[in-house]
Amino acid sequence: MPAFLSSDAHSLLEGLLQKDQSKRLGSGPQGSDEVKRHKWFKPINWKKLEAREIHPSFRPEVAGKHCIANFDKRWTDMHFRIPPVSSSNANSNIFRGFSYVRPAASTLQWNIPVS
Repeated sequence: MPAFLSSDAHSLLEGLLQKDQSKRLGSGPQGSDEVKRHKWFKPINWKKLEAREIHPSFRPEVAGKHCIANFDKRWTDMHFRIPPVSSSNANSNIFRGFSYVRPAASTLQWNIPVS
């Protein structure tokens, strides 16, 4: 973890980045409330935030849905290309060493707020 982060930020990130889903912050019986109660979020008044009574300290000016004026030129001027799809098996082992296994759908917990 970067040294410039506070101990509360370290704790929050470690909790959210737990590989074992059962130990991950927010995966317990209280779901997202467990995350909201973390020390790092202590200054946030969640009721006011959800009621949209808190105004952001910075609100960028946006000139439409696809406005890129608030992004650095190094990103907006970056050249990119879409590689062609390969029909060969040359890239068949590109994920060797990755350990992620998608959990069964029956074990997933969805904590989606309903407005």
